[in-house]
Amino acid sequence: MAEKPEEISKKDYDEMLKEHPEFEHVISRKNWEFIGHSDNGTVNYLWKLWAKNIRKNVSGKLWRRHGGLAGDCIGLGLNKAIIGVGAGPSFNKNKDVLKKLIEWDGVKSWNDRNFIVVASNHQFKPMLSMGIIPDFVVVADGSDVVMEQLTKDIPEEARNVTLLAGLQCSPRTLKKWSKQGRDIRFYIPHTKGLDKAFEEESKQKADPHIILQGGNVINSAWNIGLKFFKSSVFFAVGNDLSFPLRDSLEERRESYYSDGDYSSNAVGTGTGRDEAKCEKMWMSFHLGERLIYTSGLKTQYDVGIDPVGTTYTLWVCKTWLEANVIGMQSKSDVAYHYYNCTEGGIAGVMCKDDSNEGLAKEDNWFLMDEVCKRWHTRTLQDAASEFLKAKDMMKWGLQNKSDAQFATSLVHAN
Repeated sequence: MAEKPEEISKKDYDEMLKEHPEFEHVISRKNWEFIGHSDNGTVNYLWKLWAKNIRKNVSGKLWRRHGGLAGDCIGLGLNKAIIGVGAGPSFNKNKDVLKKLIEWDGVKSWNDRNFIVVASNHQFKPMLSMGIIPDFVVVADGSDVVMEQLTKDIPEEARNVTLLAGLQCSPRTLKKWSKQGRDIRFYIPHTKGLDKAFEEESKQKADPHIILQGGNVINSAWNIGLKFFKSSVFFAVGNDLSFPLRDSLEERRESYYSDGDYSSNAVGTGTGRDEAKCEKMWMSFHLGERLIYTSGLKTQYDVGIDPVGTTYTLWVCKTWLEANVIGMQSKSDVAYHYYNCTEGGIAGVMCKDDSNEGLAKEDNWFLMDEVCKRWHTRTLQDAASEFLKAKDMMKWGLQNKSDAQFATSLVHAN
């Protein structure tokens, strides 16, 4: 049976290598320990605010009015794929396919739906402006910096969108969303002490509601899909964890998000972190148009790599995701699949040698697909086609053993 993400994240590097030798030469000791230090830093900085918000959201009736994901959301994603939509610049490469997919699938009854669309808080309004109404929006920020993204000028047609919110999120933002007539379902981050804050205020057990957030909302959406929705398939769209390299800082800020709106990061109007300033670099991937191999359900591409900018925070989110996807692999056929449909991003782009000399060599880089059978680098169009084909194969009969195993693991959660 596969380990849970929280079980992977608690291990030290030697422990992890002993149980998961596939980590060696994929995630280095230095990088794994950096994730741990980063997580501790975040907790130390935000814990008091998060605990305070949890107490307010419980005592202020938001929790009682809306409840947790562990209630009526259990099993919502059975036999469905979740599309997690981030706000990275690569979203624009997939937006037309995403819109057509939702226009076709979104009009069906829930039982007949193939996809559940979960948008990040930043991408909510840009999707609405395109005529795409997500099923859910996920938010994790404890401050009011996301207030306008979620509550300002929201059209009536988005009334049925449900907010998947960390209970540590800003009570002011959550109250405004609720007063506008939209629903909320809560989760609790796996952060030491927050469970006690919840249990003391609510007189309920925290365990059923806890997930690992993984540093950003798309990682949170993946874990929500696994734990609560019971979906075995996740498509990541616009989860760049990087931004294009530009000559000036202003140009980097403009290209940081797909909609060009940098206000949530800016000094004075947002967090003030100004992440586009960071000069850390990594390789992103691009997929050639020419198919070079096709066999059954699996598709490969001509793959190229390009340098992009990133931040230490985003890089931690990337490495956390990769470590947990690899770590959850079992020797048996555990039914989960992560589709990376973020062409132009850094997730799943690995290196054998992370020294300065190694990073400069093109043959040092590889895709995570080579070491993890649960990770699939695809265009959104191909990912959707594979999933729908698997469902058809299950419905009309399977052709051969290997295709049968792959289709079964795609369609049925374990």
